[in-house]
Amino acid sequence: MKADSRRTAALEHLQALCSVVPDRRPGSVGNRVATDYVASVLRDTQWGVDQPEFDCTDWYTTGGVIDAGGRSIQITPSPYGLGVATAGPIRILSEVSDLARTDLGNSIALLTGDLAAEPLTPKAFPFYGSEKHSRIIAALEEAAPAAVIAVTGKYPALCGALDPFPLVEDGDFAIPTGNVRPEDAGPLLSSEGIEAAVEIRSERRPARARNVIAVRGSQAPRVTLIAHIDTKPGTPGAVDNAAGVVALLLAADSLAPARIPDLPIAVEILLVNGEDHYGAPGELNWLAANEGRLDDVVLALNIDGAGYKGGRSAYSTYNIDPRLDTHVTAVFSARRSLIPGPDFYQSDHAIFAMQGRPAMAITTELVDEMLETLFHAASDTPDQVDVDLIVDIGDAIAELITTWPRDTSSAVC
Repeated sequence: MKADSRRTAALEHLQALCSVVPDRRPGSVGNRVATDYVASVLRDTQWGVDQPEFDCTDWYTTGGVIDAGGRSIQITPSPYGLGVATAGPIRILSEVSDLARTDLGNSIALLTGDLAAEPLTPKAFPFYGSEKHSRIIAALEEAAPAAVIAVTGKYPALCGALDPFPLVEDGDFAIPTGNVRPEDAGPLLSSEGIEAAVEIRSERRPARARNVIAVRGSQAPRVTLIAHIDTKPGTPGAVDNAAGVVALLLAADSLAPARIPDLPIAVEILLVNGEDHYGAPGELNWLAANEGRLDDVVLALNIDGAGYKGGRSAYSTYNIDPRLDTHVTAVFSARRSLIPGPDFYQSDHAIFAMQGRPAMAITTELVDEMLETLFHAASDTPDQVDVDLIVDIGDAIAELITTWPRDTSSAVC
């Protein structure tokens, strides 16, 4: 495929993924449209394609409000939280010790200060946990307020550009929860004991979703190329992470059997569905299917947050031996748009890196700016993507595979 054709294809794929309705959150109609679309594109390139299905939780909201002391303040419902229409006295809690109060039952618990300083790890998140967060969640559920309202601002490292960030993003949390920006919370912060009415219009829904997996070769050993296809609720998810999916679609086309009948290493393309979901259901589905087989993956290469306009693509490696490092460097350093970057653990390659497996990440050199301005937000639109960067990533990945050292693996069809 010529350069202009690859660019045209990239734009078409990007637009198709970012235009689904309502978004690409797992279990939604838009998510199913997106996964079916990429599966069709991959089948057209003659890769072997599978779409393993799994259970997940979908979620819907139309907003929320708290009325207190004659003031009405808009609430941003916590993703995957429960809905409620309730009333009760406001109880202001700012320290962990405040959770021991005996007057929290059926109240409106207003969390601020240290209690609302950072997002709480979901109860059943499979890859890491926090004892402190677990204690806070357990104490809140035991105290049984009628609703929790958190005063939060921005927390780019984990929540991107969301403002306010959700203190709780957990489909297993038992209390309806919403969030209010500090600049809007003034009337609430002086309302201890005042009766308040809260409405959070949200609904959890059992749903099904699919990963998309395309393969060439025997898969032992193999290179696994990863990009998550899902989004947070309410974002088109262009940089996060339609751009990464598009890069792998371009690489798959370049590596199609009709173009290259024999590859020097088996390849798995994993378009995983759940990196932005509190329960990581797609990751768990893939891990269950590959139990005891992680050693088959000689490199897990993950793309997330790449293609952000104004900067270059940045890559980082983890647990790779000197020979593989030499190969990666030879391919990627030859491209002006790709540079070595700092460690970046906030995506699916970390699953491999934390277990000592060889891994690689591709994101943007402007990762802090990107997190601050558009990650997880409605502003993450296709005009934020430099398509030429995505084309270069796809080309570099294809070259990485086609020039893979043949004396370390068998040729595959």
